[in-house]
Amino acid sequence: MNSLDSYIGQIIDVEVSSKKSIIGKLLEVGSDIIVLFNGQHYVYLPVVHLISVKKVETTYTEEYINNDMSPFEKEEKQLSMKQILTNASGKFVELFLTGSHTVHGYIRYVKEDYIVFDSPAFKTIYIPIVHLKWLIPYINQTPYQIKIGQQFNSSDESFAHTFKEQMKMYIGKIVLFDLGKDSGKIGILNQVDPVLVELVTGNGKTIYLNMTHLKSMHEGK
Repeated sequence: MNSLDSYIGQIIDVEVSSKKSIIGKLLEVGSDIIVLFNGQHYVYLPVVHLISVKKVETTYTEEYINNDMSPFEKEEKQLSMKQILTNASGKFVELFLTGSHTVHGYIRYVKEDYIVFDSPAFKTIYIPIVHLKWLIPYINQTPYQIKIGQQFNSSDESFAHTFKEQMKMYIGKIVLFDLGKDSGKIGILNQVDPVLVELVTGNGKTIYLNMTHLKSMHEGK
């Protein structure tokens, strides 16, 4: 990532997967993540989802002046995505997954290849780390202006080590993949194979989904 080091302190335009673009000052380049300040928030973007990065020629740099109030303590070792997710646990964050799939809430646990995410809107969501396009921590705010200390998920349930094993715990139950935006990804989970998951949708038809493309899962209520 040394090729981006020369842009540190500069205003850049970053395009990520799903044709989303974000402009901000480049603050740090980690092993697999970069950090921007977009004028309001710190934005953490995994390198794997960067489509393009280009310098922005602008004289309006004042709006990108950060106040050094980083949401996380400075680490001596090189920044990484797993480290940021761990530091963000218990803090109010915004996660962008794809398209219109943005969720707000709290990271409860960081597992081997997924996170357990508590959302006031969707309750408990399981999100593969590989599909996180960006993370934005919110300082001194709560999602949907919920009162501080108000609990919306407080169960002591246990969670599997991997996303695949966690899915297996929901066999026989109604689940929603990708936030339920597509009716073809809502149904009873019948089987979890090494690559495919078998789902029976609302009309009784069986559909097989490639789990590597599934960006989230939560249980139907």
